[in-house]
Amino acid sequence: MNTLFVRIKKKIEQVSFNFIRRNFSFVGEGYKRKFIDELIGISSKSLSIVNPDKTLEEICYAIINKKCGTYMRFGDGDVLLSIGQKEMLQQNSSCLSIEMKEAFALNGEFIFKSLSIHSKLYGYEKEMYEGNHLVSDNMASFLLSNTFPYFIGSKIYSPISLHYTSTYYPEKANLVLKIIKKNCILFIGNESTPANIINKLFGDVQHVKTPYKDAYSKIDEIETNAVIALENQVEFGVVVVAMGCSGRPLMKRLYQRGFNIFLFDFGSLLDGICGNKTRLWLEKERINYSELLKDL
Repeated sequence: MNTLFVRIKKKIEQVSFNFIRRNFSFVGEGYKRKFIDELIGISSKSLSIVNPDKTLEEICYAIINKKCGTYMRFGDGDVLLSIGQKEMLQQNSSCLSIEMKEAFALNGEFIFKSLSIHSKLYGYEKEMYEGNHLVSDNMASFLLSNTFPYFIGSKIYSPISLHYTSTYYPEKANLVLKIIKKNCILFIGNESTPANIINKLFGDVQHVKTPYKDAYSKIDEIETNAVIALENQVEFGVVVVAMGCSGRPLMKRLYQRGFNIFLFDFGSLLDGICGNKTRLWLEKERINYSELLKDL
């Protein structure tokens, strides 16, 4: 762990220099060095790579104890959109870039921000390999170099906590799904998600439908429908979101409205449950869906 921390600390210094030189070229070198030393000092005390199991443990604690918050799964697509580049299922725009940065910037006790940097450099689980949640050191460093300031003083949680646990420890993931279902009050996701799957996973809840592709173009309408569904909600509940990269700006908007909710970013595991192998990891790994969905 000490060796890993030293490597992370060196990488912090490198990405900090890159970020500051790219965005603050007008600042003198001496001040840059002083500022980076401050960043390293802060990060040395607070930066933590959280594994999938611990990530789910903290999320479940928040839900069971009815804490308002959000679990946001940031990946390469989110980072690309934040810097004005397009993603596979979402066209870029200046408005989306701004909102994605605002989503990255959210902070709070029960805001669990994750980043897809499971790698040899930053830490990974023994079952991971490229094509199955492990990314290259170069990719991990690219993602971190473009988002590092948003994680200063915050932990970086695992974005594939439920995916990983469902694959290798389905009985444990089943308990998490039961906690989510027990508390779920709304599902926001792909318009083609079968009603029987929604009912199985989340109960008899309303479905706010979202497009499979370019969902951000409909985000105002989606937000309006979600607000209508939640405006009379008094008791705490979980809102499950599964709408790709556009889900992060939506979660940011709903969180800032102050509803008594916890927003859970579900991800591509839902595709696998629906029988669609939309991601390479779903093709490479076999999930025991019977065990995963037992007694739901």
